[in-house]
Amino acid sequence: GESLRIPTITAYGTASQTAAGSTISDAPPTFGSLLLTPYKQAGLVPVANELIADAGFDLESTLVEAVGNSIGFQVNNLATVGTGTDEPTGIVTAAGSGVASTATSLAADDLASLAYSLDGAARRLPGVGWMMNTSTLGAVRKLKDGAGNYVLDFSAGGAQTLLGYPIFENPAMSSVGSGVKSVIFGHLPSYKIASTGLDFAVSADAQFEKDVTVYRSTYRFDGNLTHASHVTYLPPS
Repeated sequence: GESLRIPTITAYGTASQTAAGSTISDAPPTFGSLLLTPYKQAGLVPVANELIADAGFDLESTLVEAVGNSIGFQVNNLATVGTGTDEPTGIVTAAGSGVASTATSLAADDLASLAYSLDGAARRLPGVGWMMNTSTLGAVRKLKDGAGNYVLDFSAGGAQTLLGYPIFENPAMSSVGSGVKSVIFGHLPSYKIASTGLDFAVSADAQFEKDVTVYRSTYRFDGNLTHASHVTYLPPS
């Protein structure tokens, strides 16, 4: 539960040609750090004891799954678009600038420009890909090149790729529109998360006077990008 500090390199050192017997110039890399301080996400599910006694199925397992989903959606939303003010900084919020779109609708050229606005060294790292929601992915699926061929590489049952990079669907991303960031591209593993993990507890006494059993879930985490330049976005038009 303590804060986690992650060291980062903010600039590489440089080398220079040096004559024999001459002093070698100092040119060390520069370092920074990223501090992650977990925020608590939590939820309560009160259940009447009559329901627990009369249920003809494994009620507790069902509740554990439902609560896990609710925490998962909350964490994913904050890890995607969290503001960083009294909450985690989402990957979209932390991403560096990209290539401005020409309209409120997607264009294949804009996506190509976005991919190649990322520095080549970052673009070659493992884990580089696209992130968008289902609606945006549907719009991308309809894009064609000048010869009428779909730009999305797609095979039934296989991974979807665009310009050779995988696409990750994320429901917390905004749909295509004016004033929103609907697509990001970059080295997604550069987004780091510090977490204490999911805790699930049950109390028959918390609401004893109501004859209710309360199921509680908590999950503490924080997230941010180590390098804003590793992820770019399609800015609002």
